Amino acid sequence: MLSNTRYLFDSDVMISAARIHYSPEFCQVFWDWLLQGHKNGVFYSIDKVKEELMDGNDDPLSKWVSLPEMKDFFMKSNEVAATWGKLGRLAREPSRGYKDFAINKFVDDSKADAWLISFAASKGDFVIVTNERSAPDSKREIKLPDAADWLGVKTVKLYDLFLKHAGSNFSWSTHKPPAEMRKSLINQDYN
Repeated sequence: MLSNTRYLFDSDVMISAARIHYSPEFCQVFWDWLLQGHKNGVFYSIDKVKEELMDGNDDPLSKWVSLPEMKDFFMKSNEVAATWGKLGRLAREPSRGYKDFAINKFVDDSKADAWLISFAASKGDFVIVTNERSAPDSKREIKLPDAADWLGVKTVKLYDLFLKHAGSNFSWSTHKPPAEMRKSLINQDYN
């Protein structure tokens, strides 16, 4: 049975993909996979992420987000402003102990993290794809997975999403690989 889960991509995933792991110059199939996932109604992001990705006219990532096929990949986030406000209040709770600069960075309305979490919480069927790791004891930075947890929003790493939706050579897939293959991939030694 297919899941109704949809995924919201954080800007860090696409930035690191474009600049480090899956540059369009040598791995266009990754970007085609993202587009295919969107065409299948599974992959999205929000307008605040798009703003963070718009680096310049000559940047491959900026060009990619401007493609006509991507016009409805980035959904409008302003409709979840009430949830965004609630998330800001949760960040400010004294019991959490965050430094003022960490809170101010997190609730900056031009930054995507709090908007992504608010969007996913409001819609209910989105999981956020992020490279960030939970750091609940950090008081100098509010990590996306920790704040997402406050509203019951799930997060996933890109590589875990590959196991669910990428076939060989980034072909689109809705099937999980066999258990033996998943175990092999997870336990693989990359040293």
